[in-house]
Amino acid sequence: MAATGADETSTTGRRGVRPSQWVAAALVALAAGTAVVLFFTTDVCDQQMASNGNVVTVCRHPQMTDPPMVVLGLVILVLLGVFFSEVSGFGITLKRQVEEARSAAQEAIRETREVEARHQETADDLADGVREALSRAQPGGRAEGPASADPVGRLAARYNEIRWTMSSGQARTQAMSEVVDEMVGLLRGARDFDVESHLRSSDRGLRLAAAAYLYANPDPAWGRALAEAAVSEDKPFNEYWALKALREVFRGHCEFLDEETRDLLQRRLNQLLPGNDRAGQIKKLLRDCPARRGGQAVA
Repeated sequence: MAATGADETSTTGRRGVRPSQWVAAALVALAAGTAVVLFFTTDVCDQQMASNGNVVTVCRHPQMTDPPMVVLGLVILVLLGVFFSEVSGFGITLKRQVEEARSAAQEAIRETREVEARHQETADDLADGVREALSRAQPGGRAEGPASADPVGRLAARYNEIRWTMSSGQARTQAMSEVVDEMVGLLRGARDFDVESHLRSSDRGLRLAAAAYLYANPDPAWGRALAEAAVSEDKPFNEYWALKALREVFRGHCEFLDEETRDLLQRRLNQLLPGNDRAGQIKKLLRDCPARRGGQAVA
């Protein structure tokens, strides 16, 4: 297969040398040889006034500061830039490549942590499901989900059931999204919903219900508490919906987004991969509500 990139690579994986690089290498050798020959065989002579008033001729070997040597040095540097692109531009290219490599390494580390987190999430969900099943099987254990008479409780229980019984993937995400949609429809305009207790509940389904309520009924007074709950969520799906609700809470009410909450969201953003859906929600929120200094928005 023919190489398609700028640098051709042999079948052994070694980088090929282009003809222009061979020419540059030959010219480098020629320039260096010329500089050596000039240094040892050429004398630079100047006429100077002696202390007795006579004009004498003083000769010396060339120095690196002499114009011919400076020109040869520049020629060698330019040719090296052709042969070794890594040192072109007085090291700027090398510095950029180092920065790109460091950035790629950091992103790879974050991606690895994301994969590990997903595996851990699946294991935790399975363990939670097993514990719930054992609890229901014990004498006196509950036969169904919490608060079964409450429609919000039933939806929360269904969400938890989906997490415990379905493997991670598109199908499970779709099923959980349908539950959230039902929560939003059920809670829109609802009265006497206890946001505080649901938001701080140990039950993930009830915490999701709090996010759904604030998404359907935005109230900027809950902005800080919702942001803290979002960044402390142990499940990406819950965090995503909490952040989605947070955007609605601050929409048109950016004055409620204080600096502490902004810093909290920025720190969380720095922990997420750039293409992550939760990172996308935070970026949109911070873009919709830019920081202000002296009354002016700061990009």
